[in-house]
Amino acid sequence: MTHSDAPGTPLEEIEFLARSPNRVTVLDALTRGPIGRYELEDSIGVTRATLGRVLEDFEERGWVREDDRQYQTTQLGTYVSREITNILERFEPVPALNEVAQWFPDEGFGFDLRNLAGSRIIRSTKRNAIAPTAHISKRIRTADRVRLITYSVLPNVMDECWRGIVDGALELEGVLDTGTLESFGTDPQMIEQAREMIETGHSEVYVYNGTIPSTVFIVDDVVLLCLSGSQGAPLAVIETDDEAVHSWAESTIDDLRDDGERLNPALFTA
Repeated sequence: MTHSDAPGTPLEEIEFLARSPNRVTVLDALTRGPIGRYELEDSIGVTRATLGRVLEDFEERGWVREDDRQYQTTQLGTYVSREITNILERFEPVPALNEVAQWFPDEGFGFDLRNLAGSRIIRSTKRNAIAPTAHISKRIRTADRVRLITYSVLPNVMDECWRGIVDGALELEGVLDTGTLESFGTDPQMIEQAREMIETGHSEVYVYNGTIPSTVFIVDDVVLLCLSGSQGAPLAVIETDDEAVHSWAESTIDDLRDDGERLNPALFTA
């Protein structure tokens, strides 16, 4: 082991592990119990020379012990493995979110971003600028129930909701802000669609007299977080079925609905 790899500060220990995925993999494998060097080499797919260096480094740090040619973590090694795994799990969503974080609502979201680990992100591109909106529409096309809050009208999404309610069995509950409601008055097609949706009795719409910070859909059990940087049409959509995010979305929609007023059907049926 080189002098530069000698145990040092907590940050240096994290760096020692993080700069070599093999070290993290070997340490994790050794937490599962005694294992021989050749078996370990075969199970994780590292070269003999690399494994030898890693084990030597770990033994010098007191993270691993060898007994009768069997290796396993010490109590300290098990602790280190657990903590580095926790760090990596918490950072798992960061690379993907780096690309869309600039479009988050100013106040952020009311849940721990670690709950977005493993979520799907659909971004607009030069070749497909409407990819996020198209994804929302596709989700709604096969849904049984949709809840939403929004500060903007997405015509393609409204078309899909209209078809699902008028021609199918879709149930919808939505909360709009006053600006969104006013925009209906400029589009005769949307007025007619809103009228038909209301007449079915399967659509409940509320108007919130305040600021709705972001557009959020709950489509059956999936949450769609629309990121638009307050520009209207989403530039990206984060899709997740995480329970904590789902609970946050449900309570946020509930709160805005309870603080709003039921849309007067006469606005569209007169």
